[in-house]
Amino acid sequence: METMKIECRRAATLPAYRPKGRTLDRARIRAVVKYVALTAAGILLFKAGQASALTERGYAAVGGEGFALLLPAFYYLISRAVRDMIEDAQNEKLQK
Repeated sequence: METMKIECRRAATLPAYRPKGRTLDRARIRAVVKYVALTAAGILLFKAGQASALTERGYAAVGGEGFALLLPAFYYLISRAVRDMIEDAQNEKLQK
């Protein structure tokens, strides 16, 4: 029969209690403000594109200017892709 090995480890400590601070609230407020601004910019770009298309075409239709409404989604996807590429490049440097 094999003998068992017992490891001695320090007791686990819980992280210090942090009351809900202003930094988290500020970060959330900034994110909300940013996406509200992007949404407003998308709506304004859509209205401007729709007016321009109406004068050019002569009738009301929705074409490519509809993509301006997706501005917040495009911003999020592109910024996330760029962050991932930067993180991958940094990880490659660390591995070499």
